[in-house]
Amino acid sequence: MLKIAILGYGGRGRIYSLILRFLQKRKAQLVAVIDSNPDKLRLAKKDNRTLDDAHLYSDYRAFLAADKCADWLFVCTQDADHYEHTMAALDKGYDVLLEKPVSASLAECYAIARKAQETGRKVAVCHVLRYSRFYDKVKEVMESGVLGKLVALEMHENVGYWHYAHSYTRGDWRNSDTSTPMIFAKCCHDLDLMVYMLGANCLSVSSEGRLNYFKRENEPAVCADRCVDCEATDCPYNAVDLYEKRFRKWPFFLKKYAWPMSRIVEDGTPTMPKIREALRNGPFGRCVFRCDNNVVDYQTVSLDFDDGVQATLTMTAFSPAIYRTITVRGTEGTLEGKFEEGKLTLSVFGRRPRIIRTSRTFIGHGGGDIGLIAALVNGRIRTDIFQSIQSHVIAYAAEQSRLKDGERVDLGEFAEKAAVVPETEVAEK
Repeated sequence: MLKIAILGYGGRGRIYSLILRFLQKRKAQLVAVIDSNPDKLRLAKKDNRTLDDAHLYSDYRAFLAADKCADWLFVCTQDADHYEHTMAALDKGYDVLLEKPVSASLAECYAIARKAQETGRKVAVCHVLRYSRFYDKVKEVMESGVLGKLVALEMHENVGYWHYAHSYTRGDWRNSDTSTPMIFAKCCHDLDLMVYMLGANCLSVSSEGRLNYFKRENEPAVCADRCVDCEATDCPYNAVDLYEKRFRKWPFFLKKYAWPMSRIVEDGTPTMPKIREALRNGPFGRCVFRCDNNVVDYQTVSLDFDDGVQATLTMTAFSPAIYRTITVRGTEGTLEGKFEEGKLTLSVFGRRPRIIRTSRTFIGHGGGDIGLIAALVNGRIRTDIFQSIQSHVIAYAAEQSRLKDGERVDLGEFAEKAAVVPETEVAEK
């Protein structure tokens, strides 16, 4: 029986605990939870009846000072804390499942990879979309040869207007100074998928993007610091509509898991009074035009791979829903699909298009969350840090390019410089 501990019982940590509860009688068991928020620890105990107080820790240092109690530690803390938590866990002898991005610093990414090698421990990255049936099918078609020689790969990350407001204007990833730039926080999944599906090395990258809309100069004429005090009647970003009205639509028996409402309340279990309190006093009740956000709301990335494929990624906040699309262009056909529909259209030139259906699910990244944990439990992980690090190099290079007005960055030179700097940069931290 594989034993698991979870550090950080926020949205991701809780999801993984619920998956482990399903697997508990089979191959895996949750044995400890660490979180500095006492409400989150109470929730963890309620969710997982097998946990007693002795296995709940408010300080990760106390957990690591105790005897090693698990095979894997899931690090589900904030991006800026990943390095400190992972390095300490590796020194203690834990294998680590690490939420993406690996770190807010490329120097720290390389340092973690070296530490894993030195200690002989595993570090797996939560690039969960690699484990979804949809992208597995895309990769299968790409490798079958039916499209001929691959020429281009186009991906669109439609964040959704309300999701962008929740996570990237009001939420934890709104400011790159305290978290990570948008290209890491949201798009490292997509960049990882490009590397994974093409099975090639990226040679160079360029990127452009900016914060267009969510700033004070675009606020309505009638505006207030908080949506509960605002007189605007037709704002699509109104927090009362986003949280209160959505919560009412959830079935009664699922309300305690309702997202994003579960994210805005302290203990992770939403009720209407708690939501109203959060909107009155917490960060998620703020006007989207009066936050301390600075991450981009539209960005494009252009990539050249060593197999000759040109790839593009577009991230936009301005979409009616959350969805990803993909188009693969070859010399003999195209493959197009929408992840959330679980449907692909294969068009071989000169033939009638064929529909390919995969599982359609809105739960857990199209089945990727469950797929990741199942792969870990069964020893078939395919997102270890050495496989995942190229997407991080691309993301850092893309952000450098964006800050230099789209200047093209050579990945080989960029990675070589980054690989030799870590010891100095990390020591200074």
